Amino acid sequence: MQHSGEYPGPGPDDYVNVQALNLEFIRITSSMKGPQRGRLASSPFLLFSLREQEPGWWDEALSDPGQGDLLETRQLDCLELSQIQFAALSFLWHLGRRNPYAVRIISGASVGWVERITQLPLVTLLDRIGMRADLMQSRLESSATLTDRLLGGGTSSRSDVCRSSKFAAFQTLLTRTGNDHYTQLPAAACSLSAPLRVLNKKL
Repeated sequence: MQHSGEYPGPGPDDYVNVQALNLEFIRITSSMKGPQRGRLASSPFLLFSLREQEPGWWDEALSDPGQGDLLETRQLDCLELSQIQFAALSFLWHLGRRNPYAVRIISGASVGWVERITQLPLVTLLDRIGMRADLMQSRLESSATLTDRLLGGGTSSRSDVCRSSKFAAFQTLLTRTGNDHYTQLPAAACSLSAPLRVLNKKL
């Protein structure tokens, strides 16, 4: 068994970017209040998926655009969501070229997925994927357990409850396999059709 020191995790600057992306994601897709938003955004992983566990989707998405009918691919109509997608893809691409293991930690992606996106020039990746309406999916409602941990304990004002809930969700992210049917974000608007559920627990 290889020593864990051979696999450096994300650094402080990486987590600053994760939190910034999470804050923007929550701001655009929910009506969550400021303090709760800040506590949830500090989760040690991205609160949305870029379909890292769906190789078939990426096979189609990264195929030569001349081979498919681009009119069949829905494009994002929301500027703010497209900005998050571009920023997230760019962040993971740069991080993946420097430290693929860190991408695994903050997104649950496989090393194979990281290799797949980083073998392309960033401009090509953004051109083919950046505006797709079916790329970014919410982790906040992917399963009842994950939802309860993140939107319940993960927004608690009690630091111990907040921290333990987010790390329990983090463990779930790292140990799951395959697609868990994340909630797909709407393409035609900058907010979900209904606000994300916030559990009214007094913790």
